[in-house]
Amino acid sequence: MNYDKEGAGVSKTEDRRPGFVRFFYVIGHRFWQIVVLNALYIFACLPIVTIGPATAGMTYVLRNYSQEKHADMFSDFVDKCKEHFKKGVFATVLTAVVGVLAWLAFNFYTTAQMGATMRVLALIVVIYIFYMLLSVNLYLYPMMVSFDLPFKKVLKNSWILATYKPLRNVAMLLFNALIFGLCVWFFPVSLPVLLFLAFTICNLFNNFMIYPLLVKYVATPAEEKPVSDEEILFKDRT
Repeated sequence: MNYDKEGAGVSKTEDRRPGFVRFFYVIGHRFWQIVVLNALYIFACLPIVTIGPATAGMTYVLRNYSQEKHADMFSDFVDKCKEHFKKGVFATVLTAVVGVLAWLAFNFYTTAQMGATMRVLALIVVIYIFYMLLSVNLYLYPMMVSFDLPFKKVLKNSWILATYKPLRNVAMLLFNALIFGLCVWFFPVSLPVLLFLAFTICNLFNNFMIYPLLVKYVATPAEEKPVSDEEILFKDRT
């Protein structure tokens, strides 16, 4: 055999395992990291106002896991919490304000004296606001940790994708609702699942669903241009 002749190599575009197969593979391969990360996330969320930064840190680690890329669970989590602290806090406050206003509106329109048609229309609008609030939050943090964008553009792009992919949103929301619904139903027996698995499993599933969309619709041509061999070897472009 001629060992001096170059082989075909491995193509960058070579097909990988299907997403659902990789999802369970990552869970099995990274199980203990996922467990510890869940506990770390809950601890970081205790001040409440840090929920956003902590979610950004968890999302970055799990995004890398979903793409089978390296991530240091503790140091990357802490670094991304610090890097996206302001954006994360702002996202937390914005979500809380909109959520509370929507809840108050829902209570008002279910009890106010008004025509049946107007009540139904008002409740449809409020429910749609709830749906969009949850859907936008699904895209917000993966986009925040994947691209260097101002928060305004992150929010705008998240809104556009949430509007553009309703079926994908529903799939993610149902999966998240199933996991946390079972935890609530079987509480307190399910407490260990909440402390060590529920948040990271849901976030990992969301990353599998969302990150391909970010690469397809949000990545700019500058981010997709060819790079030299030196850049590929020594520059982290993730």
